[in-house]
Amino acid sequence: MRLRWRVCGTGQTLWAAAFFSGFAGGIAAVCAFSGLLVQNPGFLDLSFFSHVKQLDIDRNSLLFFSVRQRFGNLILLILLSLSGLGGIGSLLFLIWSGVSAGIILTALSMRYGLGGILLFAGSVLPQQIFLVPGFLFLLEWCRHRKGIKKLWAAVLLLLFGCLMETYVNPLLMRFVFNFI
Repeated sequence: MRLRWRVCGTGQTLWAAAFFSGFAGGIAAVCAFSGLLVQNPGFLDLSFFSHVKQLDIDRNSLLFFSVRQRFGNLILLILLSLSGLGGIGSLLFLIWSGVSAGIILTALSMRYGLGGILLFAGSVLPQQIFLVPGFLFLLEWCRHRKGIKKLWAAVLLLLFGCLMETYVNPLLMRFVFNFI
């Protein structure tokens, strides 16, 4: 089954276009301001990662932080949808997500090359396997406000993504840090 939203019958995928335009904007921002973002000491440099490697992670605090971040977005999108601004809120959410991903991936790859791409992949996996479908279900619900099952599926996927981010991702990141 394909999840596709058509705009004016043209067959374009609106949400993918919003995300990838934001992603391209993030890449352009890093390229335009590379001195500020890439060459600036402290922004994703080796000393930053050496401090991160030495952190002793409090899993309960990390879970609370992750749930607060993800469910804050969920609540905001639901409220925007209930106020009639679900479509615009969804587009802005996707554009911002694309900008953020573009900035971080480009800065890491400019600074560390292939190691930066590995670091980016390690920082978003495995939780994004659950968070992306969860947010897509949420965006679908926000657009139509039909099907409470989609909303519950989104909540469960986001919760599972938060659990993966808390308990699996730090182990994966320790492994990835050995290659940088």
